[in-house]
Amino acid sequence: MKKSLFIVLLLNLLFFSFFNIELFAKDISTIENKQWANVILMKGVNQRGGPFKFDDTYLEVEFGGRYEWLDLYGYVDFIDILNSKSSDKHGSNNYFVDIEPRISLDYLFNKDFSYKALKELYLAFDYYYADEPNGKGLNVLWMGIGSDIDIPWLGTSGVNFYTRYIDENYGASNEHTFDGYVAHINWFKPLYFFTDSRFISFQGYLDYEFGSDLDENSFERQYRTSDSLQSYLGLYLHNKSWLIGYGLKAYKNMTQWKDNEILNDKKTDTTGFGHYFSIAYKF
Repeated sequence: MKKSLFIVLLLNLLFFSFFNIELFAKDISTIENKQWANVILMKGVNQRGGPFKFDDTYLEVEFGGRYEWLDLYGYVDFIDILNSKSSDKHGSNNYFVDIEPRISLDYLFNKDFSYKALKELYLAFDYYYADEPNGKGLNVLWMGIGSDIDIPWLGTSGVNFYTRYIDENYGASNEHTFDGYVAHINWFKPLYFFTDSRFISFQGYLDYEFGSDLDENSFERQYRTSDSLQSYLGLYLHNKSWLIGYGLKAYKNMTQWKDNEILNDKKTDTTGFGHYFSIAYKF
C-alpha cells in the first residue's frame, strides 16, 4: 500500500510522456488565469460525518482559480458559527479545512496531453484537516493523478484518482499509513441564463473511497467499513455578487462507519440524505 502512490504516478508519467508519439506542444497562452471566492452561510440538516447524523449552521469560505500550472480549489468551514446550544456541534471541533491543488502536467512538460474527451492532465492532491479540542483530529492527504474530461451534458469536469495517506484519523488504526483509494468527480453545469451574470447552475461532486484496511481490532470489525461514498447535488441561483441555493447530499457508510449499528446505546446513522441551504456573497 505504501508504494501505491509512486506506482500510480510513475505509470501515468511513463505512458503519457514517452509512449504517446502524437503529442503536440502545449500552447500555454490558452490557459486563462483567474481567481474567485465566496463567503457562504450554510445550514446543514441530517449531515453525516462520524457515526451519527447532526445539524449545524456554519460559515464556509470557498475559493479557487487557475494560475499557469496551478489549478486550485478549497474551503474552510467554521463550525457552529452562531455559537448555538441547539447545534449538535456546539463545543466540538472549531473548523474543517479542505485544500485541493492540481499541478498541470501539460504545462510542466509543455505538451498537449488532450485526447478526444480528455482535455488536460494533472498531479492531483487533496488535503483535509480538522482540529479536535478533546483529542486527535483529522489530518489526511490524498495524492494521485487528475484530469479534466468533457462529459456529455455535464461539460468539462474534474475526474481524479487518489491514494490516501492517513496521518491522523481521530485515533483509528489506519493512522500513519497509506490506506485506501479515492475516485472523485466534480462538475459545474450552468442550466439557464437570465443574463450574462444571472443564471441557475447544477453543481456538485462525488467521492468514492475504497480499499481501506480499517479492521485491525474487534471494534473496527464491528463498526467500520472498507469503503465510503458521498455525493453532493446542488441547484444554485447566481447573480454577480451573490448566490442562493439548495443541495441534496447522499451518503453511504459516511467516513467508513457502518450504518444501523448500536454504539453507545444509539444507532449509528451514516447512510441516507442530508439537506443544505445556503446564501453567499461572491467576491
